[in-house]
Amino acid sequence: MDKRYVFFFLFLIIPFLGSAQRKRPEVLVYGYGPDAYAAALQSAMSNLNTVWVVNGDRLMPELTSEFVSLTNNAHLDAGIWANLLAGTKKEKASDSLSAAVKRRINPQLIQNTIDSVLKTFNNLTVIKGGALRSVKQSGKNWRVELNDRRRFNVRAVVDASIDAQLYRMAQGTLDSFRVRSDIQADYFQSVPYEGLARTGVSVGERGGRGYTLPLGALIPMGENNLFLTRFIPVVQQLSTDTQADVPLWMHVGQAVGAAAAYTAFFKTTPDKLDVRSVQGELLQYGARLIPFVDVPLGSPHFGAIQRVGATGMLLGRDGEDGQLYFDADKPITADEVRPVLNTLFSRSQIWFIDHADVDTFTFADLFSYIRFVGQRGNELEQHVEKYWKRRYHFEGEYDKQQQVTRTHFAVLIDAYCSPFDVKVGLDGTIQR
Repeated sequence: MDKRYVFFFLFLIIPFLGSAQRKRPEVLVYGYGPDAYAAALQSAMSNLNTVWVVNGDRLMPELTSEFVSLTNNAHLDAGIWANLLAGTKKEKASDSLSAAVKRRINPQLIQNTIDSVLKTFNNLTVIKGGALRSVKQSGKNWRVELNDRRRFNVRAVVDASIDAQLYRMAQGTLDSFRVRSDIQADYFQSVPYEGLARTGVSVGERGGRGYTLPLGALIPMGENNLFLTRFIPVVQQLSTDTQADVPLWMHVGQAVGAAAAYTAFFKTTPDKLDVRSVQGELLQYGARLIPFVDVPLGSPHFGAIQRVGATGMLLGRDGEDGQLYFDADKPITADEVRPVLNTLFSRSQIWFIDHADVDTFTFADLFSYIRFVGQRGNELEQHVEKYWKRRYHFEGEYDKQQQVTRTHFAVLIDAYCSPFDVKVGLDGTIQR
């Protein structure tokens, strides 16, 4: 499995660590609902031993109490949320399936799917009807005690309760909660959201307009590994207090769960989160980073386009409907990729100076660039031609002189230059 996409790969190569991990939890999620479910599940999927304390008798009453119809978030459902919807039909997640299931969400099928999914994780313990007795910080850990005297000493805590009960018990008031990146209202009116889009971890729509929430807007300021979901300022800003919030809560919960798991695994704090590692983990489990509505989950190019989009390149076109379009078949020009490529790679600027006559990229131009910047040999062209359809799933016949589309560019730059591997800060600044 590619190390770019899974930052908890050490558990796969050091078995005794996994055994030790099962002896005690390192992440605790408190609350019920879509965000609690997604946070707990993502932490468990990331190989962290996780305890989910449900302060009630139902895991997700928003979807398991009655038939629900949702029309928002079209072509943006992803990750744990899309898989939950698909699970009710026992099929693989897709945009069309999500749309069909959302027209009439069957509460019993949702409950059956949740029960089935939770049974597959032996590192996730679910405690129903859990009530808090005390929450205290102990050094770099949190000590959580329930009314039945069960105690947990964990590295990270996610409070997904509807009233932030755990956070209030620990900190006294929500007034103390601050996030790394404050989001202003005009953020949702701009495309491509400037540098913050590079750190996107949770997509959705507001008034029919797509957005991505940056990681810094979802994690707490400072060295306190106490995360929130529903009471994050930007989530409060986006919430409608209706069932239409379910996709928002689910996507945010998954992102927060990945961040909490990262801090627990690496024994670090939110201010030291590696953006690309968190994004890569989310992509591994089907999340979207950039809200391209015309790049479906089932596309063989989905991952490459998401990763390249997260570098700040090819962020797409703002459609008349307010949604963001990748325009997969549109030709690539030097002007649209030069600024970001020159920031990502030290040798890039030299190539563009030496090839100032390049306007619209042909494959000959792209191969020249990749060989120079990615330090690839002359076998590059033969390799691409050989795997044109089998590995890269490109349509049509290979022609070295044809124009390079946005899809061609994203897939091949991702494969041979790995721009997503270049680190970015929580503010979206490229760090090389």
